[in-house]
Amino acid sequence: MRVRVLPTIAAALLGASLLTACGPSEPKRILAEPPTPAQTGPALPFTPVQDPVDLAKFDSDPCSLLTREQVAAVVEDPPDNVRPGKSVTAGSAGCAWNTWYSPLVSVLKQLKEPKTLEEFKNLPRRESGAMDPWTETSVAGLPAAVFHEARGPEECDVAVGVTDTDLLIFSYHGSGTHSTYWESDRCGGVLKTAEYVLGNLRKG
Repeated sequence: MRVRVLPTIAAALLGASLLTACGPSEPKRILAEPPTPAQTGPALPFTPVQDPVDLAKFDSDPCSLLTREQVAAVVEDPPDNVRPGKSVTAGSAGCAWNTWYSPLVSVLKQLKEPKTLEEFKNLPRRESGAMDPWTETSVAGLPAAVFHEARGPEECDVAVGVTDTDLLIFSYHGSGTHSTYWESDRCGGVLKTAEYVLGNLRKG
């Protein structure tokens, strides 16, 4: 006896198999194209800082210093699950952005020594090589140094002398986490974060 499958049932079965094969679609990114790398320059003298930054906006609301598009560029795209949170310790204050799966992206202002880039460079752990590789550069026209507070290719930090007496430290941490645009260049991600935050501070 030959069994006939009705056309409508066959079509439904085919559609279900196609959905199962394809699985759920990826969340739609909000950026039309990947962010461009940060524009860095040659190393600059640590002091005096020639074009200092006003930190009033940082002190009042550090978590407002990345726009939604910028969060997508350096944390996760789309940024719907990114939750910024203020970070305050005895020695620093600022903001951190992350999700369960993305790197922890943070910017902290040093509240006690080392409060300048020169003092930071002279830390015993830096001089011992514990923060190597250490690379002096500049970002947004300010003296900066790229370093590694934690070991591993997925960890990178940059310290920026924003005034003669103030230091901001940007970090991109998270071993085993996924970065939308900086998977193989975590230092590129932290430099882009610094460029965004410093640019927004200059805008006031």
